[in-house]
This record gives sequence, C-alpha cells and structure tokens, in this order.
Amino acid sequence: MESLAHQFIGYISKVAGLPATWGGAESRPLPQYLNQQYALLKLTVGKRVFLGILIKDTENFRPATFEKHLRKIMINDTPFDGFCLIASELPGYTRRRLIERQIPFVIPGQQMYWPELGVAAQARKTARTVVKPDAFTPAAQAVLIHALNGNIKAPITPKDLAGQLGYACMSMTRALDEIEASGLGRVAREGRERLLYFDKDRRTLWQEALPYLRNPVRKTVRIKEDQLPPDLQIKAGETALADRSMLAPPKEPVYALGRQNWKKLAESIEQIPVEDDGTCRIQLWRYDPALFMKNGQVDPFSLYLSLRDEEDERLEMALAEMMEKTV
Repeated sequence: MESLAHQFIGYISKVAGLPATWGGAESRPLPQYLNQQYALLKLTVGKRVFLGILIKDTENFRPATFEKHLRKIMINDTPFDGFCLIASELPGYTRRRLIERQIPFVIPGQQMYWPELGVAAQARKTARTVVKPDAFTPAAQAVLIHALNGNIKAPITPKDLAGQLGYACMSMTRALDEIEASGLGRVAREGRERLLYFDKDRRTLWQEALPYLRNPVRKTVRIKEDQLPPDLQIKAGETALADRSMLAPPKEPVYALGRQNWKKLAESIEQIPVEDDGTCRIQLWRYDPALFMKNGQVDPFSLYLSLRDEEDERLEMALAEMMEKTV
C-alpha cells in the first residue's frame, strides 16, 4: 500500500496540480464482507478532504455492486467532501462503467476521473514494459505448473488459459507478463491475440523455473478425516510422497484444498488444535490443487515445492527419487 500511496500523491500532483496527502486508515463499523473488499482512508487534495476507498479485490469488483456498498460506507454524518475509488489496476470495461455512473476513481499513472476536482485524464499508451519478478504470483505459478504437467502442447492465449485454470483473463494476461519477463516462456502477438509459447524441454523449464516458484501451501489446518468428503481428499505432503517413493506414510493423512473448496467446508466443520484419533492435516493452497490432480494426488511439481524446505534427509531422498522419475 505504501507504494500505491506514493504513486497516488505524485499522480494527483502532476495531473490535477494540487497538493495531496494520503492519510491514515478510516475506521467504520462495516460488515466483514465490505472490510474484505475495501480499505478506507482519509485523502486530502488541495483544501478538500475525501474518503479514499481502496479496492482490495480488483478482479471481482463490479461498479453496480459498489453503488450498493457505497450506501453502507458513506454514512450521513460523514465529514468528507466526497469519496474516490483507488485501485492499482482495473479493466477498461470497468473504467468505462465507472465513468458512465459518474463514480470518481484514480488508477495512479494510468487514469483519473474525478468530477469534484474537474479532472478527467488518461495516460497515453506506451510500449509494454515487463519487469522480472522475484517470485511468481499464484496465477503465474499455476500456468507454469500447467505447462510442466504437459497440459500446454501448443501456443495458448490468456483467454484459453483463463478457461482452463479458472482465473480472470486479466490475471492470465499478467501471468504472461511474468513468464515472459523471467525468460521461461515467449510471448508473441498474432493479430489481436497474445500467444504464450514454451520452447524449452520439461527438464530445462523446471530447473530454470525453480527460483521463481513458491511453496503452494499458505496454511495448514487439522480436522477430523471423516468430515472431509471423499471427492475432496486430494493426497498431499508426506502422504502423497509415500505413494511415489519408498517413504513410509505419516500417521496423520495429509490432503490439499483450494481456497473455494475450503471456504465452503470451513463453515460446517470444527478445526482441531492438536493431533488426535481420526484427525488429518489439510493444506490450504495458493492455487487449486484439483487443477493438476492425478490418481487422487497433487501433481509432483507442486508436491516437491511444498516439501523442498523441510530439513529431513528422508524427505530429501524421497523427493529426489520422485523428481528423477518425473523429469
């Protein structure tokens, strides 16, 4: 957020010619779903004070839905002169809908529509600049894992990837940028389409991708195994590795779940704090493990990434054995 704040202040000063400050968080008794979608803060532009509404989840943002949310956010006794949406990125279609509805917004460095300030500006299109990432986002990593598992056999568009992996087209477009910047894939334009090519063999792609790939597990929880539906029992961790090597399986089975499946399940089950009879461990993944599941197990590449930082000689040997067979 600090980076976005600096960009916002510089952009307002440059485009509107007014001094701007990015204040502290604005505390309001809002429903949890609104706190998950937005962050509120105090903005001062010139001599006027506005409520800044920072969009946390830009992919699922809808102008029509926001108008309903706004009635809960802007209380009657508000001390502000108005409000302004702030986002790091929004699709062109969404921006047009915001302008049609006369909803002020700022995307630093790209576009500003703020009628109260008398400003409507859009940056000129420049050549695409790709920045080499330190680590891939979950969406970009999902594309790499998709390719490593042999599921991308021909040049592919962001739209096709979005359909196959369940992401928004914008996420896949950014994923292509990351992959291109890392040198792992090649992106070319044919007509109006961007196409992603993987020219490297699988072993080379895997070895060169390793520095950019993260542990897919964001959190591990424990529940009673009989509360996990059979169709969601995707073997992971040491349980999956035991099936792929000479490693003995763990006492507690390990399974993997994506965000959406866990969200549905978590509403009706109890988390267990310690190992007990009949418990299992659930790894909550940054991307959906079901996308690459085979024979009821997570894919070997993601499995390796989930265990490579474990300091256990048994695991190291089993992982090496698995990857030798895989690549």
